[in-house]
Amino acid sequence: MHRLYLVMAAILLIGPAITRAQTPSATAANPKVSADQVSFYAVPLACPAARNLGCGSAAKPVLMALEEKNTVQQAWLDHGGTTLAIVWNKGATGDARAEEIRSIADDRGISLHELTGEHRDESLKSFAARTGWYHGAEVDRLSEEEAAVIADRLILRATRKAPTIADKSGPLRTAMTNVIQEQLTGCTTTQCREDCRKKIVDIARKSLNDEEVNALMEAEKQGYRSIGNER
Repeated sequence: MHRLYLVMAAILLIGPAITRAQTPSATAANPKVSADQVSFYAVPLACPAARNLGCGSAAKPVLMALEEKNTVQQAWLDHGGTTLAIVWNKGATGDARAEEIRSIADDRGISLHELTGEHRDESLKSFAARTGWYHGAEVDRLSEEEAAVIADRLILRATRKAPTIADKSGPLRTAMTNVIQEQLTGCTTTQCREDCRKKIVDIARKSLNDEEVNALMEAEKQGYRSIGNER
């Protein structure tokens, strides 16, 4: 009975919700979705450079490719990057759905395991509110969060060697976040990534003295991923 209650509640709730994870255009395009149109899959799309955060750059091509399918109405990723929601077009058969999932898994080299039972019920309830779910290109917002985490991490590393950076970290963080986000969402070549690194160097030189610049560049050379207990 408890599971039935959750499903029925989700059927009533699934629909437009204006939240930080949904745009007005998505709301207008999806006045109501029935629970049997939605499938949920466990996916490995968490960000390696920021804990408990979905990787926008990895998720975006997957979501966009799904939404090009004739059987798919919408594709969404949760904030943590662990659950994919697919809203199927009405009339999409079980065989057609399974074929599309196999195709995406093979093309993108990722695993998609369908959630059932209580796991599905929990995802359905969360998805009904659309809070913490990102549709299509909206996953760029996850990249923005990731960029901010990385900028904070690099500045904190540098501050340990050059404490005076702390007083200048506000404008520095904003400028670095913008460049790192540009790198995450737009760079597909080594040259592009190198150009973004040069931009970070230029930003540092405008804000910091030589000792501080060297500390920041040493921090950057350690990479974007967390080390030890870093967030």
